[in-house]
Amino acid sequence: MLPAFADLEPAPRLPSEAAVYLGRMLAAMAPDLKIVAIARRPGVLSKVAVVDPAPAADAVAHARETLEGERIEIVRWCPEPRRYIANALGMAEEPPMVLRPVLDHAQVLVGEIDLRGMNGWRGINRLLASSLTGWRIRLLPIAESSAWRSLGEARAADRAVAATVLGPAAGGSRVEAHGLYATLSHQQTLPPGEELQVRVTRMDADEGTIRVARWRGNTGQLALTI
Repeated sequence: MLPAFADLEPAPRLPSEAAVYLGRMLAAMAPDLKIVAIARRPGVLSKVAVVDPAPAADAVAHARETLEGERIEIVRWCPEPRRYIANALGMAEEPPMVLRPVLDHAQVLVGEIDLRGMNGWRGINRLLASSLTGWRIRLLPIAESSAWRSLGEARAADRAVAATVLGPAAGGSRVEAHGLYATLSHQQTLPPGEELQVRVTRMDADEGTIRVARWRGNTGQLALTI
């Protein structure tokens, strides 16, 4: 079990005095709250990474009132960096990322809408997410990636693309193709790890979404749902 905030060693990242102040306040209000890290811009926004968000509600309400309405976001900590970074940015679904652990750099590929929203006012959301996770996060337009261009070319040529099933998604499955995530719409449950051939049917650069269908050869027809 991870230690409470008061027991955390300062290395390798020393929390600011403002973060320590908030951490002590939350710990006093909710002793069972296991705080892993805090990133704070006083008077604007704080992000608090915790193991279990359940005990946080009353403590956050009290802290917000004490801090004159400062926005406090509770972030679920996760040992898997991709999921943790997504949580810290406030993204429900994990976007495609390129991680460089040696440099602690994380390139996060998002649509144009999320590029503005996830960055936040003067970049505050991204900067605090970077401080919270320890990764230097950079948001990049997914449509400018080489993988996006490759999928666009495959769509234009009606060419099959190799994909791997990651898990269930709303109305189908989430698959990975060329390192990007796409939704395969169907009614059949597909096991994670299954490899299949798909055709790209829709790409939305604003939303950063891709939709695919099962490949049925050069017939010009989409796969039937079953």
